[in-house]
Amino acid sequence: MFSERTIEEVRTRIDIVELIGEYVELKKSGTSYKGLCPFHGEKTPSFHVQPLKQIFHCFGCHKGGNCFTFLTGVEGINFPEAVKKLAARVGVVIEEEQSFASHSAKEPQISALEDRSYAALEWAAKYFNYLLLEVTENAAVLDYCKHRGLSLKTIQKFRMGVSPKGWNTLMTAMFKKGFIFSELVAAGLVIPKEGKTDEGYDRFRERLMFPITNREGKVVGFGARLLTEEKEQPKYLNSPESILFSKRKILFGLHENQRNIRLRGEAVIVEGYMDVVGLAEKGVNNAIATMGTALTEEHCAELKGLTQKVVTVFDPDSAGTEAWHRSVHIFMENKIFARDLSLPLSLDPDEFVQKEGAEVFYDLCRTAPRQVTKYLKEIATKGGLSEEERAKQLNSLVPILIASRNLPDRAALWDDICLVFKVSREALKELAQNAMKTRTPISSPPVPTPAKSGTRPIIKNQAKPITLDAEFFKACVRWPERFLETPLSHWENGVKHSEIKQWLLALSPSKTIEDFEKTLESLLNSNPDSQLLSLATEELFKEIKQGDGGKLFNAILDRVRRSVAEVEIKSLSVQIKLAERMGDETEVLRLLEKLKELRTS
Repeated sequence: MFSERTIEEVRTRIDIVELIGEYVELKKSGTSYKGLCPFHGEKTPSFHVQPLKQIFHCFGCHKGGNCFTFLTGVEGINFPEAVKKLAARVGVVIEEEQSFASHSAKEPQISALEDRSYAALEWAAKYFNYLLLEVTENAAVLDYCKHRGLSLKTIQKFRMGVSPKGWNTLMTAMFKKGFIFSELVAAGLVIPKEGKTDEGYDRFRERLMFPITNREGKVVGFGARLLTEEKEQPKYLNSPESILFSKRKILFGLHENQRNIRLRGEAVIVEGYMDVVGLAEKGVNNAIATMGTALTEEHCAELKGLTQKVVTVFDPDSAGTEAWHRSVHIFMENKIFARDLSLPLSLDPDEFVQKEGAEVFYDLCRTAPRQVTKYLKEIATKGGLSEEERAKQLNSLVPILIASRNLPDRAALWDDICLVFKVSREALKELAQNAMKTRTPISSPPVPTPAKSGTRPIIKNQAKPITLDAEFFKACVRWPERFLETPLSHWENGVKHSEIKQWLLALSPSKTIEDFEKTLESLLNSNPDSQLLSLATEELFKEIKQGDGGKLFNAILDRVRRSVAEVEIKSLSVQIKLAERMGDETEVLRLLEKLKELRTS
């Protein structure tokens, strides 16, 4: 863990307006700044940044926090990564508090190997990019990129490059920079010769290179397209699986396009990195690719926090069709709303956008059918199938039936399946239940109440009423001097929410308002995913009017104290009944007197 001193130094050195301004167009509004929220789609700015308090808060989606919270949210990184990134930005040397676990024999070795692999891949990416842009010998490759419609801006955005000729050109260059053979093998840049531990050759030779980055922007591998006509060589080649690179987890273009995915509220999923790059050139800047592998649960996990909506635009061949068919239940299982777009004229996404433009492409995305609906329609239109073939098709829907169990429109989906296969709801339930013997039982979806002709039922989002615990927490943040004057006994037993109670117990020993603010800041830093962040930042944004604290705080405190009394009254009532059963009249009288005092206080 990082020391509190390091975290505080980074926080105080960061200019939060400058940081957030790199992601959001901010305009001055009184003592704060406002702009369109990067965490949810909106047309009217409700996202505010307060430079004096170094916090932000969106009054639309209620996300709030400080510089660390913002970076974890907008870039999808964890808290330690945010600290490191911001520390590097302002030149703070990281201090870590050593724990016993950090001294294990294995962890430092793994960490060192990861660090050297990252360093090797980053150096190789810069080297390939330099060869493409600066070495005249590779002018033909640069011309090829331009012929494909790629500008220098796009080439630089994706850090494209070219790998050199020769069997060991890269390896020799990296040896000169201090890398050793085993590090280059671990990074997937060199292939060792059979039976040799210190001899090998470059994995990538004379190929157009695409650095593959993780969500934080670190290079974890490469995708490479062949530039020569060698038939015995694969046209596309990826880095091997390694300590850093796993095709099951990586989505090409996610780092480069994550901001636009969040702003648009949707990701376009294509098959290859050339599609992602080509689409970006023409203005489709929310595309990602699955690196030529089937969609996985890990890919869906990478999308979480960015969007819950996707459009798959796979190639119009049998492999592309199979790819989106396989993805239907995976998206549903992960509560991702997925549509599938089949482009006209059987064009690839890159080709289509070059011909028709981004706006036409986005129009088609907006009207593309839902994946599962399209899948059912395809099945329904297949004629001439035997009963056995129909049964196989129905069994193939089991993953979809299971994945649909948490969807709000499950009833309508099951109705569609019943209609296509001419089976009852109970038959579907039995089919799904048999496949879920070790999983949570599935119930048949309720039959929806028919809507009036020509209308659809509307489900409204109802905001949860704010709890007394949350109200009290907000009051303590807004008027810390009142909170610090209040004895612990007046509120401790009345606060039921465990996290709120933990935070308030951590804040209560503060001797001064400054101590309170430092402790609150520490809690905000160390709990970046807590729901209390938005409650705290919302209150910190409010202008405090002189004289309103005592009356409002005490009104909320009185309600908390009444809840404390209610707990004690219930406890006394139980004790009185017990004393009565035991025949202890003296104890009964004592408890009744205490109960009377509580009820009149």
